[in-house]
Amino acid sequence: MGYRQGYYHYHVFHTLVVTFSNWQGCVWIMNYYQNKYPNYALTKRRIVSELLAVVILIFIIVIIHCILLNILYGAPFKWQNIPHFMTTNALITLFAGVFYESRYFFERWNETFVETQRLRRQTTQSQLEVLKNQVNPHFLFNSLNTLLTLIPEDKQTAKKFTRKLGAVYQYILQYQNQELTTLDQEFNFIKSYLFLQQMRFGENLKARIEIDREYQAYQIVPLSLQMLVENAIKHNVVSSARPLYIDISNQGENLVVSNNLQLKSVRQMVAKNSTKIGLKNIQNRYRFFTQSPIEINAKNDCFEVKIPLLLPKEAAKPVVESLTTFVL
Repeated sequence: MGYRQGYYHYHVFHTLVVTFSNWQGCVWIMNYYQNKYPNYALTKRRIVSELLAVVILIFIIVIIHCILLNILYGAPFKWQNIPHFMTTNALITLFAGVFYESRYFFERWNETFVETQRLRRQTTQSQLEVLKNQVNPHFLFNSLNTLLTLIPEDKQTAKKFTRKLGAVYQYILQYQNQELTTLDQEFNFIKSYLFLQQMRFGENLKARIEIDREYQAYQIVPLSLQMLVENAIKHNVVSSARPLYIDISNQGENLVVSNNLQLKSVRQMVAKNSTKIGLKNIQNRYRFFTQSPIEINAKNDCFEVKIPLLLPKEAAKPVVESLTTFVL
């Protein structure tokens, strides 16, 4: 054959080295592209990139292998042997690739499962926190106090107030364990809630709702509107000298809740045990359904929260009216 003595021993040793190089190279490529394209949506791009990189790696290793055999042992360098060597190395690399991709998918699935369970627990905890905050002695006390004032003065308004109060608590009890509700259902609920607050604050509280009807079948997290309205009332001065204006509208597939900024003093906030738990609650609950962020903007005279509307299971049918407007 003309090969130098020891060729076959070296060939065995070098085959092991080549196999190890292929394996380690494949591992490095997998790790690199798994870090570069970690998202599930980028799986196709990651695998294609890995395949191209692995083919280039195999070609380089095979060429180096053949050159070393030629230099050290006089083995002839034949291009027609390259496909055979590449096929052999490809099988080794394929095994390594399948192993590490499978392990990666399992790890990602496990991380997703753990995160899903964590978010579900957090969502449940948030829902309990919402119920605790809404069915609280302060809100009920203020509502009953307002009702007692209305009964001797205006029995018709007192009856309406009672119906609205019942509707608010019925909605809270009905949807506290629901993950999502339609914007239309939340809209009807917030009208009742705003009516109760307007009866309490009178002309000191103004509210306007203007929603495109085409989005009323879209979905949001239950009680999220109520929490934002409650936040606005809780954190700002509401008086005849400084009325509070709350505006609820949509900007395309986003719901925007804004109010004029006239914050209470630190002492008042501490007395009311005020925290930012309401906004954190909404952010945590929305994170379970969408990657679109909740935008919070505080300017000199305006506070604004923008919530993404979630696509309905079925598209809403078009209606004649373009806008729904409700003003308090």
